[in-house]
Amino acid sequence: MTVLEKEASQGPKHRLQKQPRTRKQKQRLLSNIVLQFLAMVGIGLLLYPDAADWVNSLSHNAEISGYVKQVENTSPEERQHKLDVAYTYNDQLDPGPLTDPYLSEAEDAALGSDLYKAYEEMLRLNGTDAIGTVNYPGVDISLPIYHGTTNEVISKGAGHMYGTSLPIGGPSTRAVMTAHSGLPHAKLFTGLHKAEVGDTFWISVLGEDHYYQVRELETVLPNETDSLTIIDGEDWVTLFTCTPVGVNSHRLLVHAERIPAPENSGDQIIGGDGITAGFPWWLLIFIAGSALVAFVLFKPAKKKKKDTPKEVL
Repeated sequence: MTVLEKEASQGPKHRLQKQPRTRKQKQRLLSNIVLQFLAMVGIGLLLYPDAADWVNSLSHNAEISGYVKQVENTSPEERQHKLDVAYTYNDQLDPGPLTDPYLSEAEDAALGSDLYKAYEEMLRLNGTDAIGTVNYPGVDISLPIYHGTTNEVISKGAGHMYGTSLPIGGPSTRAVMTAHSGLPHAKLFTGLHKAEVGDTFWISVLGEDHYYQVRELETVLPNETDSLTIIDGEDWVTLFTCTPVGVNSHRLLVHAERIPAPENSGDQIIGGDGITAGFPWWLLIFIAGSALVAFVLFKPAKKKKKDTPKEVL
């Protein structure tokens, strides 16, 4: 029986059987798997800032939504009582020299004094650590506000600087809030570098929205806090962060004065939770990039066509 007759008798199943990989083919497959893994790690590292910020935006939105829900579940009488206590706190506030939180924490905060512990209870609601929200859509800022300016606080939201007025508005007040800029995992106050005079933002506390218009942008050295003083009879808020991003040698101060609520303010989402995380384009890019690398590395090699022998005449 000839070889062709033998193959024909064994049927098509035998002819379609895969031949075992050669040593060279195995080495090439292993090399391609390693290259695929390294490519996915590289793409992931490039997209990490966007991915981490997207996840943090979800966390911020959840915190804001949780705060808004707790405010809605609190009776008007209890809310008013908390506001009255906060107004009294602001009236009796005797601001001393302010300490730059990026250099050192305020002494009372670090020591956990009774005065600081009492401050931490101001505006607090059960079920949330937030005491309000700051919403500056023009520069993509929508963050919960927390007591104090410890590194933990200003790495997850806006920290209210102890020793300044609580952010509830009113004459002869200046609330100061800060957050990190340029973190690889969250934008936080990075957008503050795009602030312009005339911009409007608002702060929401216990169901009340207070609107402010930016009057001045100032860059100062750390511990230059003269411009953070209270102006008699006026209502101001200062937002600040480190600048330049990554260098952090100076502080960018955004000073804003209280204005009446705009006519369309009723159209705003309660609590200012109007900035969404958006579509996760980073995930789409990661999948598409990984798939493209896999196609290039693992696409089947084209089989060479065998030359058909010419017929001998």
